Amino acid sequence: MLWPECKRDRPVFANRQVRLRLQQRGEITPYGGLSLAHDLVMRLELDKDLNRSLPLLKLHLPYHESDHMLTHVYNLFVGGGCIEDLANLQHSEAIKHLLGACRIPDPTTAGDFLRRFSEPHLAAFQGVIDRAREKVWRKIPRSSRKVATIDMDSTIKAVYGECKQGADFSYNGQWSYHPLLLTLAETNEPLRTINRPGNRASAEGAAQALHEVLPMVRRHFGQMYVRGDSKFYQHAVIAECEWYGAHFALVMDGYAVLQEKADALPPSAWKPFSAHSPERVAQRAADKKLRRKRKRLRAKTARDRGYTQLATTGQWVAQFDYTIPRSGNDVAGRTYRVAVKRQQVDVSKGQDYLFTEYRDRFVITDIPQSHMDAAEVFCFAYGRCDQENIIEQFKNGIAALRMPTGELLANSAFLMAGQLAWCLRSWLSLLALPRQTTRWEWKWFRQAFVCIAARITEHARRAVVYLTDGHRFAEHLLIAAQRLHSFVFQ
Repeated sequence: MLWPECKRDRPVFANRQVRLRLQQRGEITPYGGLSLAHDLVMRLELDKDLNRSLPLLKLHLPYHESDHMLTHVYNLFVGGGCIEDLANLQHSEAIKHLLGACRIPDPTTAGDFLRRFSEPHLAAFQGVIDRAREKVWRKIPRSSRKVATIDMDSTIKAVYGECKQGADFSYNGQWSYHPLLLTLAETNEPLRTINRPGNRASAEGAAQALHEVLPMVRRHFGQMYVRGDSKFYQHAVIAECEWYGAHFALVMDGYAVLQEKADALPPSAWKPFSAHSPERVAQRAADKKLRRKRKRLRAKTARDRGYTQLATTGQWVAQFDYTIPRSGNDVAGRTYRVAVKRQQVDVSKGQDYLFTEYRDRFVITDIPQSHMDAAEVFCFAYGRCDQENIIEQFKNGIAALRMPTGELLANSAFLMAGQLAWCLRSWLSLLALPRQTTRWEWKWFRQAFVCIAARITEHARRAVVYLTDGHRFAEHLLIAAQRLHSFVFQ
């Protein structure tokens, strides 16, 4: 195919000189997509709720609590990596017109505001987010609210300031914080982001977090499920799940009593296991035939250098009943189903085969056998690993785990501002944007729906945003704005 506008006797990139000039008229911003987030905030009346719930300022000269908090939220939403990046919004006349603000807090003032937070203020801020969350959930169709899967995990966030309040040495020896995250798998939405010192246990506070989250989820969704790794196998966690009617699937460590029960199972109890359906396996085999075959360089290099290699050559699943030992807690003496997966692992070194070993993995659950068999329980339980992508994006996509201040509670408030920024994106995807955007990385989302050139004007106490028509997602943004206008949140 030939393009008539292109000349074939020279490169397509033809301009040899570029000149820069200042635009004297009009207020232009590269963050035109921020208008959607701000429109949603105003429709949810988040600003009013923040001012009512966070009495942190004695005088408003001129900022209110919502001005400070939303400044942090919008900074993270558009890609700011630290508090100092607030200056990009502070010095933008277009952003001021978009927000209807005479001025925007500078980084120093915004950082001082975070240091005002106490534990009750953090709880109040979380309540503001939850009330807005429930307003959005009421607008989701019932057909999309049949199942809610809550994933629990924690992460180590290393810090390098020696005077960071609340930082401590973690299990791997790092000077760090140890945040706890609860997320909703169906909407890719953070439900809780709790900052903790580095020496805290992974599951500390998880039961209390479930105590707050499960009633809220139960009001809007059908069946609830809770997933977590072996650190979250705690009697208090199971008790909260049972109290609020949520099924659980928790990984367990290979205790001796579990290993004995697995070894005592007859051969007929073990069934072959594959993480992929037969249709998926056949499709992957067909795709592999179509692709150009390439050598597996990693395995070849490991063999050539004499490294020890592990290869899984077989997998089977079985199940047995397990009674929790009596220890004076709420779930002691109760019997649950434990699914066990046995892996056959061949160990070799270089070109030499050494031996074969068997490794068992355990998952305890109260999901009925009629709903999920042992193989399905394993696939479901390990689906929680997708939460690692959310944690990675919290660190690198939205910079909410930056921990920019020297106080534990101030960093907790900053982390919760990141939670709200993430929620705004999830809510926009649920209500107005294409649904698949809930799983997009932040970089991709910003390039598509945030970083779009726009001219801002003000008319009769409202802002009018003129988007450039050269952006490939401009039409989606206009449709999203119209959809938001059709919602009345209560």
